[in-house]
Amino acid sequence: MKYMALVDCNSFYCSCEKIFRPDLRNKPVIVLSNNDGAAIAFTKEAKAVGFGQMCEAYFKLKDKVKQHNVAVFSSNYAFYDDISKRVMNVLRAFSPNVEVYSVDEAFVEIEVDDISQLEPIGRRMRSEIMRQVGMPVGVGISKTKVLCKVANKLSKKHNGVKVLVTEKDIDDALREFPTRDIWGIGSRSASKLHLINIKTALEMKNFKDDKLIQKVLTKVGREIQDELRGIHCLNMENVEDKKNTGNSRSFGYDVRTKRELREALAQFATNSAAKLRSQNSVCYGLSAYIHTNPFKPGPQYFGEDHVRFSSATSDVIKIIAGAHEVLENIYRTGYGYKKGGVLLSHIVPANQAQVDLFCEDPTDNNEVNKVIDMINKKYGPQTIKSAACGIGQPWKTIHDYKSHHYTTDWNDLMKVEL
Repeated sequence: MKYMALVDCNSFYCSCEKIFRPDLRNKPVIVLSNNDGAAIAFTKEAKAVGFGQMCEAYFKLKDKVKQHNVAVFSSNYAFYDDISKRVMNVLRAFSPNVEVYSVDEAFVEIEVDDISQLEPIGRRMRSEIMRQVGMPVGVGISKTKVLCKVANKLSKKHNGVKVLVTEKDIDDALREFPTRDIWGIGSRSASKLHLINIKTALEMKNFKDDKLIQKVLTKVGREIQDELRGIHCLNMENVEDKKNTGNSRSFGYDVRTKRELREALAQFATNSAAKLRSQNSVCYGLSAYIHTNPFKPGPQYFGEDHVRFSSATSDVIKIIAGAHEVLENIYRTGYGYKKGGVLLSHIVPANQAQVDLFCEDPTDNNEVNKVIDMINKKYGPQTIKSAACGIGQPWKTIHDYKSHHYTTDWNDLMKVEL
């Protein structure tokens, strides 16, 4: 029979930082947001000494950080992304059907003859990911995605693995599970359920009036109810089903010139195009935006527009040109811009793209892009890029506490002294 496992990395950003820092084991660690503005990730040791409020401004925490000798890191997304890929590759050894749900979560389809095999499989997943990557994970195994989420949440109290397959085990788990913690429900929908006397996941599962559930929570709520009953409604998705991808960042300071914005959007377009090519996909559309700092007093501005390509593309040159075309339409003088981004949309597998009959060269610059990707893979990201991205990039995000790119840059490889 087929079952599902949800594998969730524990305190993912912080755990990534600890992989190559054995001196940080069992010590408090926090990771900051873009521009080192706020705390966004915490280890259990950090929570134990009073940290844990999401997005609390870092300047308010500095005294407490010093007092408790907390290790602080700027966000290192390239490093985190590479560790995430390594975790997912380990999971693919257990099943050909893996849905990467987020950077630190994945659903894995498991087929067994006997349910007694499920917990040992979950244990092997944990041990292999720790052995090969150094990442601690929790594993929840059940019949549906929603039940997997429940099992995963409970895995922390069961040495990292929880199996919910029999009706008795499922009902026992749901009996004490509040509705606000059900995947896809949240506090607002939970308040609506409380009005009809549904306060636990088991009460939602057993509620007889399905039409009332749909009226209160729409069709999505009804699907969640069926998932709690062990009925599949949320199927495994393929990475190629992804509808959009993009890249955005807050700037290190308020950007006021169009030249700097052109550089920034070119860099975001370059990163987005590289993502497309890495999954062998192409896109038909591009959106870009720039906006001011909403936390500063004074006039605010948000500019956004999009372009559509005549034929699907992953060509970095064409995508940068599209981002610059949008910028010409949305840029307004007199503002200091704090953030910008590029979003690629209408994504399809490259082998399914329709060619524009009126395009002189529908292959774009495929050979050039292949060479760029090959060089950057061998010598590190951004070894070669378009001059449109600029060189100094003074607008880049502030990251005063950034760790090394241990796995993605030759210059940052660990050195072992004998």
